[in-house]
Amino acid sequence: MTDRHDSVILHFVVRVFMVPFIVMFGAYVFIHGELSPGGGFQAGAIVASAFVLARLTLGTEHASPRFPTRYLIWLASFGVGIYVIAGMVPMFYGANYLDYNSLPTAWFNDIAEHHRTARAMGIFIVEVGVFIGVFSVLVIMYDYLTLRFREGEDD
Repeated sequence: MTDRHDSVILHFVVRVFMVPFIVMFGAYVFIHGELSPGGGFQAGAIVASAFVLARLTLGTEHASPRFPTRYLIWLASFGVGIYVIAGMVPMFYGANYLDYNSLPTAWFNDIAEHHRTARAMGIFIVEVGVFIGVFSVLVIMYDYLTLRFREGEDD
């Protein structure tokens, strides 16, 4: 289950076609999450499926060094932290938790020379946190579910 498959064609198709296109589709779902159904959770699940596919076909030893589990645990914590901070910043301005209208976004509008409302900016920040968290947790789940097979236990 965690060993590298011998098919050269399978490796080529997965590495060159499937994984990049799945990641690109996940980016599309993430970018258009504000305007259409989708967003951080769906995009995180789609991108995680690409990484799980790579780990299934290329073998855990070959695919895991790029995103090791210890790195993904920190990344998952970072995603949850983004979500929590985006919720708590409005509380410092006297608003409710996750009340995006009180987020200070004037600095972004000045730098980007593009006007985004505080609500749109808050939704985007939360989507980034959810994307990072969901992607990391789903790949971590796969790693821990296959851990006993990598250690040699065949129960």
